[in-house]
Amino acid sequence: KGRAHVSRPGLARSFPFKPHASHRDARRRTETLGASSLPVGCWRWDGSPLRRSTGHRRKKGALSAHSGPLPPLTAYPPPASLTMLGARVVASSGDGSSCSGSSYLRWAAMGAGAAAAAYLLWPAGKGRSSDILITDFDAFLTERPSVPTGLDNKVKKADKWAATRAGHCGGPFECFLKDDDEGEQGVGRAAAPTAPEARPTAEQARVLVLYGTEYGFSKEIAETLRDKLREAKTYWPVVVNMADHPQGYDFSQEQAVLVTCSTQGDGVPPYESREFCDWLFAGGPGSLSNVAFSVLALGDRSYTHFCKCGKSVDEAMGKLGGRRFVDRVDVNKEDYAAVNAWIDAVSARLPSLALKSFKDLGIDVTATNKHANGHANGHANGHAGPKRWGKARPYPATVTALQGLCRVDSAADKNTVRVELSLGDSGLSYVPGDALGVYPTNPEQMVEELLAAAGGLDGGAAVPVPSHHYAENGADAPAAGATMALREALAKCFDLREPRADRLFSALEAAGADAAKVPHTDDARASYVEGRHVADVLRALLPRGASLAAGSLLAALRPLQPRLYSISSSPLEDAEAVQATIAEVKYSAHGVDRVGICSTLVSERLAIGDIAHVYIHKNPDFRLPASDATPIVMVGPGTGLAPFRAFVKERQLRAAGGGGKSGRMVLYFGCRRSDQDYLYGDDLEAWNKSGDITLFTAFSRQTSKKVYVQDRLSESADLVWDLLNTHDGHFYVCGDAGSMAGAVEQQLLRIFSERLPGGADAAAAYLDKLSQEQRYQRDVWYS
Repeated sequence: KGRAHVSRPGLARSFPFKPHASHRDARRRTETLGASSLPVGCWRWDGSPLRRSTGHRRKKGALSAHSGPLPPLTAYPPPASLTMLGARVVASSGDGSSCSGSSYLRWAAMGAGAAAAAYLLWPAGKGRSSDILITDFDAFLTERPSVPTGLDNKVKKADKWAATRAGHCGGPFECFLKDDDEGEQGVGRAAAPTAPEARPTAEQARVLVLYGTEYGFSKEIAETLRDKLREAKTYWPVVVNMADHPQGYDFSQEQAVLVTCSTQGDGVPPYESREFCDWLFAGGPGSLSNVAFSVLALGDRSYTHFCKCGKSVDEAMGKLGGRRFVDRVDVNKEDYAAVNAWIDAVSARLPSLALKSFKDLGIDVTATNKHANGHANGHANGHAGPKRWGKARPYPATVTALQGLCRVDSAADKNTVRVELSLGDSGLSYVPGDALGVYPTNPEQMVEELLAAAGGLDGGAAVPVPSHHYAENGADAPAAGATMALREALAKCFDLREPRADRLFSALEAAGADAAKVPHTDDARASYVEGRHVADVLRALLPRGASLAAGSLLAALRPLQPRLYSISSSPLEDAEAVQATIAEVKYSAHGVDRVGICSTLVSERLAIGDIAHVYIHKNPDFRLPASDATPIVMVGPGTGLAPFRAFVKERQLRAAGGGGKSGRMVLYFGCRRSDQDYLYGDDLEAWNKSGDITLFTAFSRQTSKKVYVQDRLSESADLVWDLLNTHDGHFYVCGDAGSMAGAVEQQLLRIFSERLPGGADAAAAYLDKLSQEQRYQRDVWYS
């Protein structure tokens, strides 16, 4: 089984898991897009499911640039030899499956895809404000697909469909599809000039639109709401990201606040919004009696803490004196009907609040006034702190070491790589248990295949930089009107495997695809694209001689998401370096060999001195005990070992630095064979021999009877019980959630039930107690 590397730290106990249907489909293994680990089972993005990798047999002859392990640890060359890689600049990371060191995508959710773009939120027939500025991206997506003679009517239908879906827009990426009546501009043509900066009028009233997001869905809703409110011309909505205000926000001048927020993992806020939410929940704003508010909470009903973050925001604002003028709406997954209903409701009720205009408040909108104007595009950061390296602004880290950890003699053998990156003077810091976020790039071959399959599109044509693209090399976000080559956009910005099925098939129908071959229901479309790349779908259904417009193609693609990998180093080794352990993903789907774009970026495309865009993803729910004297039991087969290597190194170096003797550390590690994929085997054996750890190994393919970590746990049950019950030890699990984590938990419950009066019920209560005390923590993912 490959590891969908997105480890979720600290998954609390919540079996059985309820993965998206696609997770249970063994026909394919998709790469993890970023799931985070948390106590509850699966991860979700802002209400949109994140696709997890399902187990697939690695096919003989799978793509690979090398037949054996990478060379041993390589020295970092002098700075003068460093090179920037352009399109390759994004680091490799956990493609959906074997991201070695327990890659985890904490708080994201597992399921089917990335956050939807703002233009997807509007139902057909609804437009956006006509006073929103048009940019080069607006016109860019008006070009028609090139089709054989006689299909003009279908093309016109596609234009109308695109127009009704996009309506008017509030930014370069939102105006993806416009009607011909609004002008047309093809790929490669000169970009339309950017209109003057929009400003409020004195008669308008300011409305704050506040959002917290993990993968962009909440942001898209916030921007769609902004556009809707601007249509009335009565309001000047300003969009604010919670993540930009970790120290809090001044609500004293606000009259109306509209909030949309997702929930991650075990009911926690989106990672980058966590500090803001902690401040809000602690009563940081003081009195909100001047504020009328409404909250749209995003979540997934299959999880225990459905919409918990949004509910907590709603409760906190109410307790602080805020007036709830529209009741909170809880949205299950990507329920656009519910989203639009809330948008309509708050839009209809705002007039009843009789908000004061800028003129009434004595605010001069003609002068520079951050409270009145926010950003030119309706975003405000007047209270934001200094720029920090993070998900939206990843650090360009230099690869300083690559080391193969496995012996690879055949295509059936798994390969795992240790990568080390320099954090330089970035100021980024981490502790054991955190994750490394890495932005991948699509392989050149995959990009060229898609360009050809779409009808021979010009990869050098200029297209607007998507609004979701991260700031490269520490630069600011791209200016309005900034462009990049279509080939570069496909390499860096878009997922070429998981399309927006509705848009893709609609574009194909417009291009003349055989209606009998094109699936028409949501289920049929989801089934058809399952396991197929976008290029596969186009090759199968796009008529010979036809082509898709670049705008139609990009509109059907989801944003390319970063991968998260559990950090496998301690900062005490080197505070300016970080390591991850990444399992290479190679598999077969529909008879075609596939590779994980992040894992193979690390194992095959990155070299010493190359640049990878990374950030630190904090995971406060997967941590060592406060006291080094506390015993710990760690279960981490395969790449699940990654955070435990960091745990052990941290304690060893603390002890060596005079921190006192470490409490007992017991490690259960499993893999196929001791001579093939025994990760860090020499280190583990040496630590066991020195007494630093007590090691139990399970090599499942080495003997006639398969042996797993849960079997070793059973054999040492007395030791586990003594450390947990007598010495208040902590128990950690990292690895596969679909089988291993469940089997380990069941074995743990058996150990408890055999030693507690009350049997199974007492065992379950005891495990719950450990979880509540943060003494039972899990970082798991689906394989």
